[in-house]
Amino acid sequence: MRRSIRILFFLCFSMLLGLPLASMAQESEGRITDPLTLSGEVGTQIVSSWNNVNKFYNTPFSATAYANMTLNLYGISIPMSLNFINTNAKQFAFSKPNFTMSFRPMWKKFTLYLGTNSLNFSNYTYNGISFNGVGLEYRGRVFRFGGFYGSFNRATTFNAKLDDRDAIQYLSDELLGMNNVAYTTIPQFQRKAYAGHIAVGTVKNYVDISLLHAADDLNSLPAEWYMYDSYDTTLYSRDSVRGKENLAMGLKGHFTIGKHVMFETNLGASLFTPDISRDEILLEGEAAATANKIINGVRKTGLFNLRYGSEIRFAGDALLNLKFNPVNATFTYRFVQPNYISLGTSGFNPNTKTFGTNIFTSLFRNTASLSLNGYLQRDNLDQKQKYTNQVLSYSARWNNTFGDYLALGVTYNGVLQKQFDGLLVVDEDTRINYITHSLDVSPSYTLSLQDDHTFTLNYSLLQNKNLNPLMEAMRYFDATTHSFGVGYEVYLSGPRLSIDANYDYSLSRSVGSANKSHDLACGAKYNFIEKDDLTFSGNARLLLAFNVQEEEAELTDSERKVLNYLARRVGREATTEITNDLSIGARLGASLNYRDRHRASMYFTVSNYSDNIIIGQHVAVNTDVRFMLEYSYNFASRLIKSRKR
Repeated sequence: MRRSIRILFFLCFSMLLGLPLASMAQESEGRITDPLTLSGEVGTQIVSSWNNVNKFYNTPFSATAYANMTLNLYGISIPMSLNFINTNAKQFAFSKPNFTMSFRPMWKKFTLYLGTNSLNFSNYTYNGISFNGVGLEYRGRVFRFGGFYGSFNRATTFNAKLDDRDAIQYLSDELLGMNNVAYTTIPQFQRKAYAGHIAVGTVKNYVDISLLHAADDLNSLPAEWYMYDSYDTTLYSRDSVRGKENLAMGLKGHFTIGKHVMFETNLGASLFTPDISRDEILLEGEAAATANKIINGVRKTGLFNLRYGSEIRFAGDALLNLKFNPVNATFTYRFVQPNYISLGTSGFNPNTKTFGTNIFTSLFRNTASLSLNGYLQRDNLDQKQKYTNQVLSYSARWNNTFGDYLALGVTYNGVLQKQFDGLLVVDEDTRINYITHSLDVSPSYTLSLQDDHTFTLNYSLLQNKNLNPLMEAMRYFDATTHSFGVGYEVYLSGPRLSIDANYDYSLSRSVGSANKSHDLACGAKYNFIEKDDLTFSGNARLLLAFNVQEEEAELTDSERKVLNYLARRVGREATTEITNDLSIGARLGASLNYRDRHRASMYFTVSNYSDNIIIGQHVAVNTDVRFMLEYSYNFASRLIKSRKR
């Protein structure tokens, strides 16, 4: 049955593709036309880097080449994309290149997708994951549809970062079946998928139905990865390798009521099997006869096989927008049931419900604006977690301009985290009740004399505080940070030189210590050549950061023990004396633009960061060196001159 569906999919694509080809000659006959034109961009990028801390995972050499072109054949537009990516983590060699191709022929309202592409149907079925295959889309004024068939990912059996073979050796081992290198990550199956959607209605009012089926191909990996004895542990983490299958359906609606009200909703249902090697469901007894008929009916369609462990879950969201000048308000709601999984989506948290609001208004003849946002998220919808977590985030932003030279921006953000009962009752001594405040004030003044001068000031406040009075130990992590900054920028039109400088000072205080930071950044850009068809410029930037950490007050022996214990939990000892750390960064770069066709740029950076914590480990000095060279060429040339048919 699945094979029949694929054949039907292919025939539909072939028939619809034949429509533009059949009428191509008729439309071009009797008029002057360009039979074949080609335009687009090709380019390459080379990056080399070195880091004294991440020597193994850093990429000393990588090369990328790409081509984005559009071929126009008698009015049929065919966008094409070619990408070549090559990285090697331990040596200067071309190893395991990744080559992708993308073709998107367009004719009128039809678009054909060939190679590596992506579409977007629904938040809960398929929302833009790249596929490698074939797809078709039609965008009419009242009727729209789209679909594709292909694979989401290819089978992998090793971590490429730990493989030192060059491309020739890799190909040779692949042909000989000798690619069984040391397994360091969980392998993955090749995942095949097809999806489609149909929408009816205009842009203001429409209904959209979508469907996705995705399943892992068990034949894409050796059988020992998923057919194993639970007592045999020869291969690393192979008991985590499971082939998955998913059928997701979505319904989306968009409705506009008059000029002031808009409503939109998205609903999704997902059938998910975490292990397709398990047996298919077969219920026993006379009472299960009807259920077995339904299960067999679904199985015969070829859309999904119900197995032991299969689950059905639901998700949805709604949005209401009210617009009454000068106020624009939006209210949102989303719920995602526990274990809701669609193999074609990403970007949402399961087992949560969220309420949100956004209000925007402009004031004083559009010289000022105010934006208010708030979101409340709560998890544990099925009440099976030990505890329930709730996060409330809110923000406000004010922008104001005074005349042509002075502007002011003020932003406030707050996050409140709380913990409530679930399967267990929360102990009041350990209940999470944490709040974070931040405030930013940024005035700026622009003075226009012979050249443009811009002065900026900024102030920010960040405060973290534990609101549970019973958690005395956590008060050592409560901190308040004040930051002050000043900036200046000028463009000198005579020598074609722009200069900028910024200085920031921050002071962070907690129970046990105080941290002071001085940050200086300055840069310059000089245009060596500035003509209509040619510009060549160079730029330089210097960053300096000086941090001072010192003990704020005398602590008792018990307080010192608690502070040392908590400090070791994050990977370092508590401060007992003044420490000074200096970090330096420098960047040199140049860019060239010739007639907006040839673009080239390069930069070289060196940075030395002191007193860092990387993955829980204290590192005294972290040095990073990078070099990048990039070139691109834009062209619009006719391969065949115009002629009269």
